Amino acid sequence: MRYGRLDRRIVLQRRTSALTASGQPVDSWSDIATRWASVGPVRGGEQFGTPQIVATEQVEIQIRWSAATVGLNPGDRAIFPNSSTAPTAVYDIKAVHEIGRREGLRIIAERRPDVAATAHYVTSGEPLGLLLTLTRSYG
Repeated sequence: MRYGRLDRRIVLQRRTSALTASGQPVDSWSDIATRWASVGPVRGGEQFGTPQIVATEQVEIQIRWSAATVGLNPGDRAIFPNSSTAPTAVYDIKAVHEIGRREGLRIIAERRPDVAATAHYVTSGEPLGLLLTLTRSYG
């Protein structure tokens, strides 16, 4: 692994679940680690989804091994670039492989489709209010 190629700052996140004051479960993402990484394309393509074509992009992410990143799994995600001037991309982790003996990690991730906020009105069991959730927009 060439450490000089670790030129992108990424944030690794894990889904966490918590309860609201009324006892409703709420999913959110918490940061596991922020690391320098190298990112390279693996493949891209398009496939038919319902009812339109959906574009996909897979990348290979390499990071240094650390105790904080040992438990990475396909339920986690990577976010980069971690900059206020560049658009943020969200990648779902598909596979994690160790490079050498505690030298580094090779992560295969797939870019998520566009994510948009959708409003839902909550009336059952809760005071009337507005609940924002993230939904995937395929198109």
